[in-house]
Amino acid sequence: MNYYEVSNGVMIYYLPKELDHYAADSLKKKSENVFLEEDIKYLIFDFENTEFMDSSGIGLITGRFRKIYDKGGMVYVINVKPVIDKVLNMSGIYRILCKRDSKEDIINEMIQGGYYE
Repeated sequence: MNYYEVSNGVMIYYLPKELDHYAADSLKKKSENVFLEEDIKYLIFDFENTEFMDSSGIGLITGRFRKIYDKGGMVYVINVKPVIDKVLNMSGIYRILCKRDSKEDIINEMIQGGYYE
């Protein structure tokens, strides 16, 4: 399974069913070189398959956020189930990232903002 994809400066993380310490650490290791090799400005965390997340998931998001924020980019979450939304809300993470319903909503924002043509 591919856990991420990169295209035109946009990286999408397809998060696993359980986003715990092991999964978060694995995702970091598998994608670290991408941040060195590609000019990633927009990052999307897709929670479609995620049913559990602990603080390690928050750490993954905030660590990736720092890499994107320094470049003037944006970080998004999509397909967030209520149980995950509650964790994200309680963590206060919505102060630094945007929640959208779908990848298409984000692409439309990028087109309107002049990022995509």
